Amino acid sequence: MIDKRNTPGMRRIAVTLDAFDLSLAALEQAARLARRMGAQLEGIFIEDIDLLQLAEMPFLREVRKSSRSVEAMNPVRMEQEFRVLARRAERLLGEQATRHHVSWSFRIWRGSIDTDLLDAAMEVDVLALSRLGSALTRGHPALPGLNAIAVLYGDSEPAVRALETAAGMAAEVHAGLNVLLPAAGKTDTAALRQAVVTQLGEQAGMAQFIPMPDASLASLVEALADTGSAALILQRDHELLQTPSLRQCLNSLNCPLLVVR
Repeated sequence: MIDKRNTPGMRRIAVTLDAFDLSLAALEQAARLARRMGAQLEGIFIEDIDLLQLAEMPFLREVRKSSRSVEAMNPVRMEQEFRVLARRAERLLGEQATRHHVSWSFRIWRGSIDTDLLDAAMEVDVLALSRLGSALTRGHPALPGLNAIAVLYGDSEPAVRALETAAGMAAEVHAGLNVLLPAAGKTDTAALRQAVVTQLGEQAGMAQFIPMPDASLASLVEALADTGSAALILQRDHELLQTPSLRQCLNSLNCPLLVVR
């Protein structure tokens, strides 16, 4: 049986903070997880270098909300806006950390989401990702009535840690647990399901098992569509997180993604 109060070996939990689409729900979720794990909470404010490079192109225009005027994109002004938004993100992170009684830190990271982000956070135990680069591309809005934690399970040690994290989160907030089982056939699905039941022990009764034909992004999005999942837990080395699919993965999901090392 998984101990929902303390999963050993987890000491740092990081949450990405998008400059233009900061998710308060993702912040609170990460703070709750840090409290349960006895971990430090780290906020990583994302300065998307791809967006900054776009701002340097002379033919691009932006519509200012305050005046509704159309102006050329200004890299200097964007840098200033980043500073203002970073201070706001740091304040909100501190409020959530204080509310949930966890220690916290904050840093600003600049780079490419697709090629650099996961490597920049390799040292953390859990990385909470929400939609990033929202000014460039937006995913679908989050669904209402979220009441479960989802985990994509597989036959590997990192996948086992992902299941432990998901089960602990679900137990703490009294939510359901959706276990996604990507397998080629009924025999493989049954074997994965039995492995999950064995690992969860007494908590197996809280799990709902959802078979998938494969572990592709399209199958994942389809499987999650009607589950009401508040978050998806995935191991760090999963193929969906390998570039250049990271941004596509984040913007296709209707819920935050928690990456477990």
